[in-house]
Amino acid sequence: MTAKFDSRDWNAALTQLKVNGSATAAAPNVVERDEFKVKVIEARVKLKLMRDRTDALKAALERFRSQRDAKSA
Repeated sequence: MTAKFDSRDWNAALTQLKVNGSATAAAPNVVERDEFKVKVIEARVKLKLMRDRTDALKAALERFRSQRDAKSA
């Protein structure tokens, strides 16, 4: 993936879904299904953010180690 993940896009979409979903849902099972979808999407967003952060930390650690090795050599 070349572009970084932007959680703001997902947050805006989820907010809109929550607002529209509660107003348009007629049956309780539809509301529950929509709430479940929102929870799944939120979980995926959080997982992706954690993965992106992990990748950034790994890269920073690798840079630190290479700089440290360069200074000691």
